[in-house]
Amino acid sequence: MANQYSVEIHQYISERIAAATSAQKKAEAANDSAARRFYAGQLYELEKIREYMAQNIDLKTQKYY
Repeated sequence: MANQYSVEIHQYISERIAAATSAQKKAEAANDSAARRFYAGQLYELEKIREYMAQNIDLKTQKYY
């Protein structure tokens, strides 16, 4: 069984990515370049965190590298 805490972190990050993507689309529709840049940066950070966790935390066996 996967480490519940790690699974919850992955779910939280996925929710934040979905929210930032939605907000970025709204900013694009409103032609708000400052908000677009903000959400682009936020998406970059969240994706890097998710990438790090996927590479270093094995959710199936709970091995931490």
